This record gives sequence, structure tokens and C-alpha cells, in this order.
Amino acid sequence: MANLPEDTINTVFRLQRRLLQLGHEASAAVFVMLEQFGETEETIPELEELDNVRERAIGYSSRLYRLLWQIAESQPVATAATMNLLARSIAEAEAGVDAGYASIQDVKRNWNLS
Repeated sequence: MANLPEDTINTVFRLQRRLLQLGHEASAAVFVMLEQFGETEETIPELEELDNVRERAIGYSSRLYRLLWQIAESQPVATAATMNLLARSIAEAEAGVDAGYASIQDVKRNWNLS
């Protein structure tokens, strides 16, 4: 892999795990909400928000995955632009995970989901 520090690789893998868990949490909340309340005019906005959280997690995860492979194939070094894109993608994914969990907690609190 072209000039990628071990801590950066670990950060990406840690983020991948958090994004996977975020997607699971969003899907689980959708399931519980549908089981308890069904799909109604009142629940649709919340269900859509949870689906958006899951979709954003998939997007962040896919971007990080593609960038790691792009860097792995770069020889002898990755371009500065690619490295900058990776750094920006990591920062966006970290913020996205935090925002996603906040959204899930808001829905759970609003609907008294466990």
C-alpha cells in the first residue's frame, strides 16, 4: 500500500466498524417502529430519517473502502489529492456517525423505543 500510515488504516477500519453498527442500529429502530406503530402518516418521516441514516452510513463506508483500494493500487506513492480526499472522507464519516447516532436516539426518544 502506498505510503499510508498504520494509524490511518486503523482509523478507517474502526470507522468501518462504527458505520456498520450505525446501519444495524438504524435498521433495528425501523423494525421496532414498524412492529409497534406500523407505517402511518406520523411514522413515515421518522422511518425515512432512519433510512437516510442507514444510507449515509453505507455511502461513507463505500467511499472509504474505494479510497483505501485506490491508495493500495497507487505505486510508489498515492497522490496528494487522494490523500487529502481520504483525510476529508474520514472527517466526514466521523461526523456522520455522530450525527447518525444522534438522529437514532432522537427517534427512539420521541417514540419511546427501546
